[in-house]
Amino acid sequence: MAASHGPSTRRRQGGIALLTALLLMLAILMTCVAAARTALSGARAAGHERDRMLALQAAMAALADAERDIEGGLDPSSARAAALASAGAASAAAFAPGCEGGAPYEGLCAQAAHSGEILAALADESGPALALGSFTGAAMPALAAQAPRYLIERLPSAPDTLLYRISALGFGEADTTQVALQAYYRKLLAAAPAPAGGTGGTGGVDGGEEGPAGAAPAPAPAPTAVPGSPGGPGLRVGWREIANWQDLAAAGG
Repeated sequence: MAASHGPSTRRRQGGIALLTALLLMLAILMTCVAAARTALSGARAAGHERDRMLALQAAMAALADAERDIEGGLDPSSARAAALASAGAASAAAFAPGCEGGAPYEGLCAQAAHSGEILAALADESGPALALGSFTGAAMPALAAQAPRYLIERLPSAPDTLLYRISALGFGEADTTQVALQAYYRKLLAAAPAPAGGTGGTGGVDGGEEGPAGAAPAPAPAPTAVPGSPGGPGLRVGWREIANWQDLAAAGG
């Protein structure tokens, strides 16, 4: 005899099918929500990393700008350029404790007792740090919330060497995205010129041939200075990112 399927059986089967469909829809919905959250988290992380890279590039630009400042900036004949390019007590006076030397020595600092002091001065928006381009005319990086800034410390070194520590702070599109860098920059001073010896001649050149009366031999063209060579441009000898610079600045301030 065939089994009888009454109305109650059909209703029960319909309820089970409906419950199964609802459970499947819920599972699909939860999967979609999880995928959307993952995508949003990835986009947010990518945005943060992009902003951090912008701040890093801005800080690197500030390091390069400080190096151009050390090499004379827009006015290689200025008192500031002379102080940055020479040793001695008169030049050292331009590098004041706390970077408080005043014009035209803004942003030049005596060696700080510890790195927290210089980082605290760098973080202070109204402090002594120099904005990018202050003495070089460099343009502010695009998209950055504000111009990166830097400070230059003079460190002890050999008599024929100038050694600087540059601290730079860069910003991303948001003011809260910040990267701090420090680099060391070394310049070798030119050797003292040897005293000119007498030639015993009367102005002749090229093996004794006489030149025009009263005329001096034409000077040889000066060789191109090699970065890092005595009397030439300085050379960056190392740099690092300071991951915990805000904690150091808070302790130093």
